Amino acid sequence: MIEAAQRILRVTAMEFDMERREVIDLFGETVVLEISEAKGVRKPTRPNGYAAPPGTGPAGETCKSCEHAVRVSGNTANTYRKCALMRANWTGGPGSDILFRSPACRHWEKEHG
Repeated sequence: MIEAAQRILRVTAMEFDMERREVIDLFGETVVLEISEAKGVRKPTRPNGYAAPPGTGPAGETCKSCEHAVRVSGNTANTYRKCALMRANWTGGPGSDILFRSPACRHWEKEHG
């Protein structure tokens, strides 16, 4: 019985590796569990808080040199880079961040100060 509970079979199902385990429940019945290795794996979020597509602005300029590029610090020790023109669309996550090294967009303005 213990051997049956510890037996692990590998199968491929729908592009994901599935792990099939046969275990014995509290009542002595054999139960088959299918566990996807893909669960819990998430693609990293891309910074997508730009007012316009990067690269549509003046050549040689970046988001960092723009008047609208701001650093926002929340309730944590981290600092987040955002575009002030997109303030209405800011989220609490990295989806509304920008990369300061990105080429400038068409809304680029020279930094004052």
